[in-house]
Amino acid sequence: MDDVGDGDRTPVRPEDMRAGDADREKVLDRLRIAHVEGRLDVLEFDERVAAALAARTYGELEKLTVDLPEPKKSKSVEPRTAAAAPTKGDDDFRQAVTAWAGVSAVTFTIWLITVLVNGLIYPWFLWVAGPWGMIILVVWISRRLRRG
Repeated sequence: MDDVGDGDRTPVRPEDMRAGDADREKVLDRLRIAHVEGRLDVLEFDERVAAALAARTYGELEKLTVDLPEPKKSKSVEPRTAAAAPTKGDDDFRQAVTAWAGVSAVTFTIWLITVLVNGLIYPWFLWVAGPWGMIILVVWISRRLRRG
């Protein structure tokens, strides 16, 4: 680069200014959205992504998105009220239901394989799934009644 004295500084046009990683990432996000929306096919998307990663200036980045519409502004999401926000208890309840469903599926599968091999036998898996399922049902109903 040539040495330029402090008095000889010429202003740089905005499109010739150096782009940073954050600028490239914004363009990549716009390209991803355009691809998902069907505005860019896979080949053109790949070409533009490669060009965005290699771009050095704002002008080079702008050329990659100039023919794409501005992304739609997302509607602001209102924060949930404390009553609507999930609680630790909700997560615990979901985990309990998931565990019950998993154990019930495993015991039913074992019973079904036994039936296929030995013929019809007593449905013992209900003693595993039934009482546990009833407890979960009672807890679910009581939680619904408390919430109103």
